[in-house]
Amino acid sequence: MSRKWISEQLCISEASFTCNLYCKYCHNPPTGRKNPIDFVINKVSEEKPYAVSLEGRGEPLTNPDIIKMIKEIKKIGVENISISTNAVALSDMDKLKKIIKEVDFLIINFPSHIEKVYNSVTSSVKYKMAVKALDNIKKLKALSKVRIFHIISKENYAHLGDFVDWINNNYKDVFLLNFCFARNKGRALKFKKKIIPKYSEVYKYLKLALAKSKLYGIKAVTQNIPLCMIKGFEGFSFEFHRWRRGDKVFERGVEEPLKIKKCSDCSLRDACCQARKDYSELYGTDELESSKLSPEKIKPERF
Repeated sequence: MSRKWISEQLCISEASFTCNLYCKYCHNPPTGRKNPIDFVINKVSEEKPYAVSLEGRGEPLTNPDIIKMIKEIKKIGVENISISTNAVALSDMDKLKKIIKEVDFLIINFPSHIEKVYNSVTSSVKYKMAVKALDNIKKLKALSKVRIFHIISKENYAHLGDFVDWINNNYKDVFLLNFCFARNKGRALKFKKKIIPKYSEVYKYLKLALAKSKLYGIKAVTQNIPLCMIKGFEGFSFEFHRWRRGDKVFERGVEEPLKIKKCSDCSLRDACCQARKDYSELYGTDELESSKLSPEKIKPERF
């Protein structure tokens, strides 16, 4: 399995067209329109990327052609393939065994270790299926292929530290924990402030989660959070890690930030997601602060 840093990957949103959950913060909800495999293969063939992530509008594992799609992508010469999934379908051990041998990573969206919170965020009653999926992966000794995406929302942010405890106690060998701030896009526009919290509300809980991750030896990053909103923990920032490796801070498809004076005057701007337009539409930019700290002075955390 390839473990080298992936500077750029091709994200295939056409890998899915429906979903088995209804997450309140979904920024790219399904359209119900299925694209033929040839559409995806042609897209990959044109770019010939090193890495491909199968994700996007819905749940890729609901696509009956997903295995065939992966095999065709491999024929093109793609070296690293990941699937972004809620993992519910992987509660079926037979399906998991078929999928796990074909991919380098499973990027699993897991919104809460608390059943009530999980079911509320996902508008479902599938918590136990999602947990069973993680247990199945653990039984196969494949947790090192798992990146947990914990989308920070209004409903789960107060439990971030406890979530890290839960991961450490049950799934310590996961490859990475990504604390990704929810975007005010897609389905989230329906819920707005009911699902998107303020940075300042989240900070004390997030820093506890990051500190616990480091204590337990679990790799962790933050994403979609300006550096001035994680003071003292800047080294966990995904955008900072991209900057220090010489990559574009904003991955393909990520909206460029607002141009505001606080950010233009900030010495950290080149290593930061800055003033996100989607977030600013809800809460403005008053929370943000300019910094004189040089990004070269930030100690990168393990990633």
